[in-house]
Order: sequence, then C-alpha cells, then structure tokens
Amino acid sequence: MGKRKVVVVTDSGANLPSSLVEKYGIEVIPLWIHFGNRAYRDGIDIQPREFFRRLREWAHQVRTSQPSLGEFLEFYRRLKEKAEAIVSVHLTGRYSGVVSVAKAAAAEMSPFPIEVVDTGTISMAQGFVVLAAARLAAAGASFHEVVERARNLVPKIDLIAVVDSLEYAVRGGRLAWAARLVDNLLRVKPMVRVRGNDVGIIGQARTRAKAIRRLISEVAQRAGDAPLHIAVLYSGSLEEARRVQAEIANRFRCAEIYLLPVAPALGVHAGPDALGLAFYAGE
Repeated sequence: MGKRKVVVVTDSGANLPSSLVEKYGIEVIPLWIHFGNRAYRDGIDIQPREFFRRLREWAHQVRTSQPSLGEFLEFYRRLKEKAEAIVSVHLTGRYSGVVSVAKAAAAEMSPFPIEVVDTGTISMAQGFVVLAAARLAAAGASFHEVVERARNLVPKIDLIAVVDSLEYAVRGGRLAWAARLVDNLLRVKPMVRVRGNDVGIIGQARTRAKAIRRLISEVAQRAGDAPLHIAVLYSGSLEEARRVQAEIANRFRCAEIYLLPVAPALGVHAGPDALGLAFYAGE
C-alpha cells in the first residue's frame, strides 16, 4: 500500500467521535489529564464519564497538559512512514501549549512538510476544522488545499455554552476572578464563548432553560438558512442534551448534527453540568 498524500493530525481536545476518526483516517495524539500526582492519557486511560466522576471529587487538583516534544516527534516520525505530508490541527494556542510544541516538532522534522493550524478554539469546534480537512485529504486533495480549507474554516467556527458555574473556568485561569464574583452574587447561569483564541462571557440568564434558548438563538443568528454543522456537547444531563438536539434538528437545516459528551480538555474548565453548541454554517 502506497503512502497517503496527506494525513490530518489532531489532539484529543477535538472531541471527535471514534467513528469519524476511523472513517477519515484522522490521527489523534492524546492530551494528558492530571488528578493530583496521577496522569492519564485522554481518551485512552480515561474516558469522559470517569473523568467527570473524578472531577467532582478532585476539583482542586485536576489539570490538563500537552504532549511533550518527544511525544510529538515520535508521533510525526511514525506518520512520516505512511504519508507525504501532515496537516496538524490543534486546540487554541492561547490557552494551551499544544500548538507551540507541535510547531517545534514540525521544525525539527523539516524539510518534511508539516503545517500546524491553530483553530483558536476547542472541542468539536476544533473537531469540525479537523473533519473538513480530513474529508478533503481523503478525497485526494493536495497538502496546500487541505491547509487552505482548515485555515479558511477557522474564522467561521463558534463554540458557545451554558455552564453551571464559572468556578472551573476561573480556577483554570480562563476567566478573571471578577467573573466568578458576578456569578456568585447574581446566582445566574453564565453563557460563554470560545472563539478566535479568546474565552469570554456572552451573557447570563436567571434559569438554565432561558440560557439554552439564548444559545439556540445565537445559532439562528449565525446560521440563517445555510446548512448547519453542529454538535451538542454535554457534561451533565444526557436527556437535556437530547432534547436540545431534537429541537435543533427540527428547527435548522442540519448538514450534520452530533451528540457528544464533553471531552476532558474542555470539561476541566467547563465543569460538570455544562451544555455547549459547537457549530458553523455553510458548505
């Protein structure tokens, strides 16, 4: 069997369903999850259900970390044997060291062609960029075409969520302590956005139901009548997530819609009982 023209790589923060990873030959390098002094490879040694069970118990001693330079080099060298080029698509470089380590590894692999793409986001928002690139690569596109597709999609991707509390985001350094103060004083349900290497509060609602309606309204404003690519992400109630998925499927022209548990890379900052929508509109 000959070499593949382009292999698409991502990290486990992309939250991709295993069926799509296998279908498009996506290569996933795991992030590390730390509970106290114990480390686990995301998606290999620990799965979302177990992660969130432990998160409630170890809230003050959990963190994530990127693969080491050595791990990336080993990963890329293995793929070099079966690919002519690599497009490596990763979670936000502002809040993680993954992009910088991937770029360092790519530089050491020169002149073998590796392009590192910073999606500026996480979870299935990142995952949709990976998917778009992988679909093009599977269709036989060139290295430059795959890179261009990924980079062009990044500005169109959005990730919005309602979280039960800002405590986890503040603890992880993603939001200021002032945001947590507002959260505690008003006892509201905060809504956050992750896009363009930035994490910010987009509003608050008195009830969770109102917050979810606001999220769906945000999707409507962005999508209009265009085909919608969307994932419903949950770290709490599966039934609630299914209801949201059904409403979205009935209301919008969905090109694809997924229902997925939040991956630990996002869950460590979103906390338990979060519900998010990762999406973009268009072909």
